[in-house]
Amino acid sequence: EVFPYSFRDLTPIASVIADFAAFVVRAESPIEKWEEVVESVVDDPESIRIAGGSVRGDLDHIAVAMALKAAGANATELLYIPYDAGGDAMAGLLSGETEILSTGLGEVLGMAKSGQVRILAITAEERMQDIPDVPTLVELGYDVTFANWRGFFGAPGLPDATATAYAELLEEMYDTPEWETVRSRNGWSNLYKAGPDFYSFLEEQEEVIGELMRELGFLE
Repeated sequence: EVFPYSFRDLTPIASVIADFAAFVVRAESPIEKWEEVVESVVDDPESIRIAGGSVRGDLDHIAVAMALKAAGANATELLYIPYDAGGDAMAGLLSGETEILSTGLGEVLGMAKSGQVRILAITAEERMQDIPDVPTLVELGYDVTFANWRGFFGAPGLPDATATAYAELLEEMYDTPEWETVRSRNGWSNLYKAGPDFYSFLEEQEEVIGELMRELGFLE
């Protein structure tokens, strides 16, 4: 059953960050490049087991389906294995139950920097300063960008002046060294949209994600 509520039932305040998707292998994996994943999955969509920390049709699944669909694979036939949470999905990858993990960059950045896993590609528009050696899907030739954005919402009926004050406070947060420490540690990108811009962004995201989920058969 489709969740009956949307952002229209709350008071949008502002978006704050974008957490791009990352496609990850364990450190000792024989898979060296994202192109190897593409070649295998285009030939046989079930040739590689893909882990995600959420159910089929959620963001981990959508991100990898979008990426492989753009490469010519049959995204509806991918061997996607859902785990109850990101930690369980990572355990599945490290134990060899799966070959690839689709997750948010913030979930794996620390492990990648410590050498426990390798990130094959991310869904940002450009390479990120926190992981400069990791390519984007765009630079590899696939027209795919995807971000799991995070933001703040107020209760229904929140006065406009209060919502604006909260949004301005969030914007000021970007200039603090404490925020930069948190942002860098998690591999996030700043994504500030407030007021009418945030509302328009939400409408656009609703359309884009809804269209993709219909293509993949998750929505009618």
